This record gives sequence, structure tokens and C-alpha cells, in this order.
Amino acid sequence: MISTAQKFKLLRKSKGMVQQEIADMLSTSQKRISRIENDEDEFNEYELNILKEYFDIVGMPLTAFECETFKGSLYAWRDTIRAGRLEEAKEMQDELCKAVNLDPCDDDLPILYRLFEILLFIAEGNLNAAADGLHSLENSFDKMTQEHQYYHHFHMGALHVARKHFEDAISCYTNALDILQSYNGVLPDSEEKVYYNLVVCYTEIERPSHAIVFLSEIPKTTFENKLTTRSLGIDVMRATNYYKIGLYGEAEKVLRNCFSRATSIKNDFYAGLSLCHLGTIQRRLGNWNEAIGYFDRAIDILIKDKHHANYRIMSIYLKFRCMIELRKFSDVEKELAKAKSAPINVEGYLIYLEALKHIMHLNKNMSYYNINAVNYLVNTAIPRFISRNNRFEALDCYKLLERHENKSGTIKKALEVNRAMLAIRERMV
Repeated sequence: MISTAQKFKLLRKSKGMVQQEIADMLSTSQKRISRIENDEDEFNEYELNILKEYFDIVGMPLTAFECETFKGSLYAWRDTIRAGRLEEAKEMQDELCKAVNLDPCDDDLPILYRLFEILLFIAEGNLNAAADGLHSLENSFDKMTQEHQYYHHFHMGALHVARKHFEDAISCYTNALDILQSYNGVLPDSEEKVYYNLVVCYTEIERPSHAIVFLSEIPKTTFENKLTTRSLGIDVMRATNYYKIGLYGEAEKVLRNCFSRATSIKNDFYAGLSLCHLGTIQRRLGNWNEAIGYFDRAIDILIKDKHHANYRIMSIYLKFRCMIELRKFSDVEKELAKAKSAPINVEGYLIYLEALKHIMHLNKNMSYYNINAVNYLVNTAIPRFISRNNRFEALDCYKLLERHENKSGTIKKALEVNRAMLAIRERMV
């Protein structure tokens, strides 16, 4: 820590001021300012207040004790943002924002403030401001501590997650984890937060084995309270990754428990999501009617949760897939007509419904429609599934296409489909 006098010297120089200007402001001599800046004298309280007003750092820390106290306030601000209490966080920001004015004389607090401000931008959905903030800080990497670099990587990962760039996020979180483990017990954050975010990313891009590895690293103390949304989120992700590697029994047991817990705290999202995944398990086991029952219940519950319409749409899609497997084609046609007229304003909704129509045509082997059905699945539906990290559904479509090409005797096309399936599977390993 440099002295308070040295800090004001740096602030003076950052404004291009000479000692005489400070002396005139304080009604003292230039020689006294020189002695103070050489730590041979001190500013009195009255002079300090004038200087703080002038450099706009009233309430900002200067001494070592003040800096530690202020840093604690920054961590409290960070935790408030992470807890989603954004209005409270905005109020706290009003008392902390002048930290940026310390920049010429403090390499720690202004950067830390900016990093947590970026976290607030991400939480508010102001992603462009977050990106600008992160990029501007890259110019300060030479002044960054390991703590700064950790948060920079971590928040860059959070930005990528918000933009659904999960692979880029994984790279950032891995860098953050490396720093955290190198300085274990020194940096004021826990590895569990990074592990959790890595699980989210690997779950989203459907790499279940990787997700399960990081799930095992999350301490049990994190989700001992089974009635928190965080513990429900962890367990739903655990079950999702279990059934994707074929552990259906374990996944079903976890999901039934999640549904019970979500119902007890009236959490419609996790109750509906648990039912959707239970339906998916039954679908993979070929228990079509049981799967439809789960999907119907999920749809009814998720209607109440308008913020997660994509999961309701997926439940509708999967329900229709089961009905097609049961060859209830007339029922599917009626239901599709109703679904198309439903007031659901979600991007891609009609793609799912159109895909179902073509899937039904291929299952009915309606040769008149087959060319259009194949083209739609290959050029529109499958790319949509892949772009949304729903590769299991893309594989299901490819399996249908492979079966169709083999039946049609077009072996070359069947081999092309098979190669596309292998590429997806390799991507998921």
C-alpha cells in the first residue's frame, strides 16, 4: 500500500496538475505540498476533505484499513447480484461507483468494481455493455491480480452462457478453475461455482460424461437443503445426464424425488421439467403411453410458467413423437392443427410442428410426400435441433431417415445419413 499522500500525488498527475495548483486549492505553499508528497508532512482533515471533493472520491477508501473494508462491501455487492436481488444491488452500486475514480492510484479496487459491474450487466441482460466492459479490461491485464483474472474469465464465461455459446463458456470457466486451484484458499470464491457452471454447459451441449464428472466435484454441502431451487437444478441436471448415458433407473429415482420436492414448494418450473424428463425416459424405453401421460402433465404445469415456454414446446413435440410411434396419425393431425393455431409466440415453434408433420409422413411411408419430408428434416429440422444443442432429437430424426433410405434401397444416401450420425455421436463424447 502506498501512502495517502502518494495516492493524491498520482491523482494530481493524472489530471495534469502541478504542485502549485494543489497548493493554491488548499491555501498553502508549494514547498509544503512537496514535503507531503515526499511523506515528510501530512494533509490535515480539512485538506483531505477538499481533495476528496475535487477528485470525486468522497466515501472512497485511501488507507489500508479503509481499502479492506471497502473490498468487503464489493464482495457483499457481488453476492447480492448473484442472489438475483438486482434492485438492492443497484442501490448498493450508488455508494460504490466512485471507486473507478481511484484508478490512477489504486490498481485493485477500480478493476474489482468494474468486474462486478459487468456481473450486474449480465444479470440485467445488458450483454453488450458486459461485453464492452470485459473487452476494455483486457487492456489492463498487466495490472490485474490473479483475483481479477479469475473474475474476468468467470464473467466472460457467464456472458457466453447468456449468449448460449456454451463451448466458449467452457473454455473460460476452465481458465477460471485453473487460477482458482493454483491459489486454493487465497481467492475469495469457491470452486463449486465453477463446477456448477461447467455442469450447466456440458449438459446444454449434451456431453453427459463430462457433466457427470463435474457433478461429482460439487460438494454435498451445496445442496443439503433439498428445497432450494439450486439443489433442484443440480439434481435435475444429474438425472438428465444419467439417462443420456443409459442409467434410466437412477435417473427416474432422482426425478421422482425432484418432482415431489418441487411440488412441495410450488415450483412449477422444476415440477414440469421433472415430468418432461420422466416422459423422455419412458419414451426411450418404448413405453409410449406412459410417456404421453408424463408429457401431458408437464404441458399442463408448464403453461403456468411463461418464462420457460421452450420446455413446454419440447414436451408437446415429444408427446406427438410418441403418438406417431403408436401410429395414432389421425389424432396427431387434429392435435397439430390445434397446436398451430395456439397463441405461442416462441422462435422455432412452427419448425417443430412442421417437423412432426414430415416425421409422420415418413412413418406412414407416404411416398408422395417423402422427398419433401426428407428435405425438410435434413435442411431445417435437424440443423435447428443441433443449433439448440438438442442432438439426441437430431439423432432420432437421422435414425428415421436411415430407415427410410434403407427401405427405399438408396444405400448411398443411407451411408451419408449414417456418417452424419457418427459425427454427432463423436461430438457428444
